Amino acid sequence: MSGTSRPSVKPEMRSSITVLVLGDEGVGKSSLISTFISHHFAEVVPGIMTRVRLPPDPDSNCITTIVDSQGGDTALISAVATMSLTGESQSTLKSTATTATTISPNVATGIDHVDSIILVYDLDRMESFYRLENHWLPLIERCYNGEMPVIIAGNKMDLFRPSTGSTMTDEQALARSRQQIVSLMQRFRFVRQCIKCSAKNLLRVDEVFVKAQQAVLYPFTPLYDLATGRLTDNCRRALTRIFRMYDRDNDGLLSNAELDAFQNQTFHVPLVERDLAGWKKVVQRNNPTDEAVVQDGKFTVAGFLAIFDVFISQNRLDVPWRVLRKFGYDDELRLHVPSSVSSIQENDKHWKLSSSARKFLAAMFQQFDSDHDGILSADDVAAIFSIIPEPSLPPWHPVRAGEVFEGCFSLPKVPLPSSSSSGSSGSPREGSDSDPMTLSQSLSASGITICSASSLPTVDISSSAMMQPVSSPLTFEGWMGKWHMVSAISPSTARAELFRLGHVEDSRRRSRDSKRRKRKNSGADYPSAMLPSKEIRVLVLGSQGSGKTALLNRLCANNGETSPTANTSTTKPETTHTCIKMKKQPAVKGAKGTEDGEEFAVHLVFTEVPEAQGAETSKQIVELKHIVGSVASKNRFCDLVVFAFDSSKEKSLAYAKDMEVELLSDEVSRIFVATKGDEAKDIVLDSAKEHCKELDLEAPIVTCARESVQRADILEQFSNCVIEDSAVDQVRSKPHAEKKRKEAAKRRKMIWLGGLVSVSVAVAVGVGVLWGGGSSSQGGERKRFGWLRHILGGGIVGMSSANSDRT
Repeated sequence: MSGTSRPSVKPEMRSSITVLVLGDEGVGKSSLISTFISHHFAEVVPGIMTRVRLPPDPDSNCITTIVDSQGGDTALISAVATMSLTGESQSTLKSTATTATTISPNVATGIDHVDSIILVYDLDRMESFYRLENHWLPLIERCYNGEMPVIIAGNKMDLFRPSTGSTMTDEQALARSRQQIVSLMQRFRFVRQCIKCSAKNLLRVDEVFVKAQQAVLYPFTPLYDLATGRLTDNCRRALTRIFRMYDRDNDGLLSNAELDAFQNQTFHVPLVERDLAGWKKVVQRNNPTDEAVVQDGKFTVAGFLAIFDVFISQNRLDVPWRVLRKFGYDDELRLHVPSSVSSIQENDKHWKLSSSARKFLAAMFQQFDSDHDGILSADDVAAIFSIIPEPSLPPWHPVRAGEVFEGCFSLPKVPLPSSSSSGSSGSPREGSDSDPMTLSQSLSASGITICSASSLPTVDISSSAMMQPVSSPLTFEGWMGKWHMVSAISPSTARAELFRLGHVEDSRRRSRDSKRRKRKNSGADYPSAMLPSKEIRVLVLGSQGSGKTALLNRLCANNGETSPTANTSTTKPETTHTCIKMKKQPAVKGAKGTEDGEEFAVHLVFTEVPEAQGAETSKQIVELKHIVGSVASKNRFCDLVVFAFDSSKEKSLAYAKDMEVELLSDEVSRIFVATKGDEAKDIVLDSAKEHCKELDLEAPIVTCARESVQRADILEQFSNCVIEDSAVDQVRSKPHAEKKRKEAAKRRKMIWLGGLVSVSVAVAVGVGVLWGGGSSSQGGERKRFGWLRHILGGGIVGMSSANSDRT
């Protein structure tokens, strides 16, 4: 049988450590405890010491309790036997121990809550050592599932004579003793250390108990795998993540300055040149792998890991644990994501990728593009995510997406395999921004035509998900688009995943991030990494069978995952993405050097929402109102709403109109798209055009299965609905927006003119008063205000003359 794992306790939450002292009778257990407490050896000690509680350690702030034992093996045997009969595990040791109180109350109440064990034997009695291997250690292994750290203490070293009673020399006897201890530790992996000590001579007594405490505070098993003789996979992941955080220039190496920054921020002690040179020699001499540890005078990842391998081999476990806990890892090497990262405040629910996050992702793309072809292969993507726990996959991968985005409104769209068997010339080239279809008519307010492929058979996405590779190759636009998609679905998830990859959002560095980092020329061209980018979140609504899924498959076909000719049935909200490059119109058309405007990238994130049925309708309406900002406009999560309707069905258009009235305010951009244009009914299209005309919106985009235009034109039309820039062609996407702008401009002009007249009159009166110079005669008054009468006209002059005649 085997017990369960000991519960993991966060280092900052640990307040106590319990150490159980076991061993045969007469080996000196009570003497060791007495000497450790009093720093004095007493010839006479009690047969069993009572529980001893030590004051908190200044470093760990933990209270240590030492439990002595008498007949401890009997209590353990009874506990194991009871667990065997009941089929219970180590988690029930507490209830089992209470049944053994007649054996030894101190032990019975102590074996259930133990953090480490000191196992004592008599150096002067070899049979007590043999009982460690044959009796004590197997018993502890069964009782605690081999996870309880054990310190073996060889007591009475003052009486130890290596060659007594044998023909061996002292050197031979010591070598044999060392070999026996090594063999013991190889067999029982939970034995942390063997220490020879003497309670009578106060020799290494303190070390025994300190190591028992450290075995709890700095556990060995999470760091090192004795079976393979190397760092555990979790430890390698954690340290590699820390390495990447300090690799400021993203060259895969730690320079002296970068390593010094790590040392300063972790231990608050600078590194001197002599130490750096010494460590380079040490890791080259003690390299546990065949990988290079130093390259161009800098530490590689293998070299950085080798440093901690040296500390572990020297039993300096406190060093790697100080580093790991500094960066948020617990005793099981699980990374704790701070609440400031994972929790999104009310005003951050619309959070998008920050400038520093985009630069971090761009630098990572360049660093892990192994063949410098501008595409991340499946192996490159796997290398990026190798530092997160298993399964080490991107958050958008189907294996992780269900758990990562649990409770979110939508999930990432499951990628469908591209069709390569079809010989049609209509299949787009991989990575191309446009499909090889001809322009059927000019892109104008009257309508756009695009292939919908709505007549093709339906594909079940649940079965195709299992056929996908771990990660599809990604261009830079696809890589960034994935992260824009993740941030749109769940901002908190995006921030947490970036944190796990080593990105720490620091507002103090944002100004410095605006300066372009000089990168080593790797032979690849990354113009898009330097382009300004915008993110547009699009909500796609439509009745069942309206063709919205086929439309999105066409528009997002260039992401390399979805076939433009694949038709799917969508039963739940799904989010996908695509990207286009646009150019701003030059400020002065025709001027020299202004033929081409500034280029920028637009990442469009589409969330397709299927029509709800039955009781789910009201629930969906409530969720959509929050998304489009009907409840609170400041929390609007989408930038554009696309209403897709079947141009051959009046009910489909009616559904789109009803959803528009139900959900949208005049401040939300929207555009209508008519699908199945080759089957369109004039009454439906005319009704849609009339509706858009009444609201002063662009006419619906008409799509059909036979004629189409380049997808980039459609996406640019969508983008222009949202981008408010005089250098971009504006699209009427808000009801009566132009009329409202004119009315607002007119009101501003009237207010400005009224204010200007008021100020002018006030200034004129003030100047007139000062100019009069205090004269009170009628001639003086006429001279004083004559200039004002001249400005305001003859009416005032005539009125002044009439008043003078009456006088």
